[in-house]
Amino acid sequence: MSLRVMTYNILDGGKNRETHILTVIQAAKPDIVILQEVFTEELLMFLSHSLGMNYYIGTGNKKRKVALLSKAPVLTFKSHHPLFPIWRNFIEAEIEQEPNKTIRIIGVHPIANLGIIFEIWRLWEAKYIVSHIRKFQNEPCIIAGDFNAIAPGENVKTENMPKWLKRIIYLQGNRVYHFSIKALLSAGFTDCFRLLNSDDGFTLPSPNPNARLDYIFVNAKMKAHLNKCWMVREPIDVNLASDHYPVIAEFSYA
Repeated sequence: MSLRVMTYNILDGGKNRETHILTVIQAAKPDIVILQEVFTEELLMFLSHSLGMNYYIGTGNKKRKVALLSKAPVLTFKSHHPLFPIWRNFIEAEIEQEPNKTIRIIGVHPIANLGIIFEIWRLWEAKYIVSHIRKFQNEPCIIAGDFNAIAPGENVKTENMPKWLKRIIYLQGNRVYHFSIKALLSAGFTDCFRLLNSDDGFTLPSPNPNARLDYIFVNAKMKAHLNKCWMVREPIDVNLASDHYPVIAEFSYA
């Protein structure tokens, strides 16, 4: 038995790109999809009907929201959006993988921008989420989404970044800070892609990405079942569907 979990930022609600987004998800065959930048239920209804998945949309502080698609039964679904410190919202779903076996999915989309002030806000968000899920530490748990952050030790390519972003990084002494991802790693979560891959794994912007902002993290209970993790670069629709490449983690069970 296997389980595929995808995280996908669909860019500004996916308007006029619905078919491309559907094609990407259909080709990847995920069991669970955590979506970022969802505006309304309209797209979710279209994807849900086409994919045979149930959908759940969070409520939040901003127009861009985190949502969920799932083939497996969702036992509980909650959306959390305390204005301080959660910039948008994060979702929490208890999913029945098989009878009497559940996993907990946390979907996130912290504040954007690589400036240090924004990274401090992301650290605040990360600490809040880590504290929230501490009570579930003995359950299999996944945290996935567009984290808008760079992990410690990761590369970024500034050559094709916007001028305003280059200037921010330059004013920081050509440094990018890693507080928020480090907080997750320090809490015992594993970066699925980096555990299994040595390449950059850049996810933004397509088709010439320069940074890895999209991650799937797991706790020790879930790490034991991790089999593969990769960036979705096919079919060609992936370059038309969004400015992000999706990430998938696959888990195997005896």
